[in-house]
Amino acid sequence: MEQVYIVVEDYENSNADPIQLNAGDTVKLGGKSNDEEPWANWIYCVSERTGKAGWTPVQILQMNGATGTATTDYTAEEMTVAVGDILYATKELNGWLWCLREADNQRGWVPKNCLCHAEKW
Repeated sequence: MEQVYIVVEDYENSNADPIQLNAGDTVKLGGKSNDEEPWANWIYCVSERTGKAGWTPVQILQMNGATGTATTDYTAEEMTVAVGDILYATKELNGWLWCLREADNQRGWVPKNCLCHAEKW
């Protein structure tokens, strides 16, 4: 279900070459985020198909020892946003929202702590 958010804190995409996984891709598993951090349930992975690395939500992986298999398509594409941007979110994972900015049709992940639900604005 789509929800409308307003950006209340600027965020700059720091991920120039994000990991992208297709369902069924195999990854090598690295370190897991600390559950005490604001971004719990992430694991650092390297795609065996592309060699790209990045943080991946544990919910989309079927893990088997030092490797995992993606159960769904996923991209770690982030979006740079500025205060006042209006975003439409369709998915939430571990403190991040997958958003569309209608003004330029750009899509990507944005940290939820940079956003305010439009109804509360």
